Amino acid sequence: METEENSIRALKCEQSVLSRADGSVMFSQGNTVVMASVYGPLEAKIQKELSDRMYIELNYKPKTGMPGVAERGKEKLIKTTCNHIILTNLHPRTAVCITVQEMQDGGTLLAASINAVCLALLDSGLPLQCLVAAVTCLVDKKDRIILDPCISTVKEGYKAMFTFAFDSQKYNLILSHCEGQVPYQLFQKAMVLCQKASHVIFDFYRQAVLRKFSNELL
Repeated sequence: METEENSIRALKCEQSVLSRADGSVMFSQGNTVVMASVYGPLEAKIQKELSDRMYIELNYKPKTGMPGVAERGKEKLIKTTCNHIILTNLHPRTAVCITVQEMQDGGTLLAASINAVCLALLDSGLPLQCLVAAVTCLVDKKDRIILDPCISTVKEGYKAMFTFAFDSQKYNLILSHCEGQVPYQLFQKAMVLCQKASHVIFDFYRQAVLRKFSNELL
């Protein structure tokens, strides 16, 4: 019998943490902590200059050591998401540099990184066509769907783990990353659960922005 654990871990953030960045945030989701920073629009290097849109450079840095294959995979997925939400056509022949620094791996690093980048983009003031919220869930060995699993739950093993990203307009799916294999019906159930959970993250974004501007007016 399938059961679900469907709560997002505690969300916290601190915006404008880096003085030289155009936008930055320290974001935590449970015990997972990442820092994201945005620099730009900047003058693009000739080899990266695009005549019709902004070039997005995405760097993911692990907590220790040099980036490897796993980090390059995260870079590609986060960059894909950024290309969907940033209005790149408004700044042709320019570039924006986005850096994600892993601070602590408490599970669901990809989802936390996407959410941190969204907050950093908000902080930077770059024009966006929508916001994005990413949610991770896994299907354990008993076919239970566990939302936003912590690192200890992940290490216990699973049949599949999914990360979904949804837009803020109609909650449409804009990114799906899957590890493992389960029946399609279980995949659909996991996606619907994550879609509902994304509302919690969008509400958190609103509260974070309101808190930032309230503090600036004091």
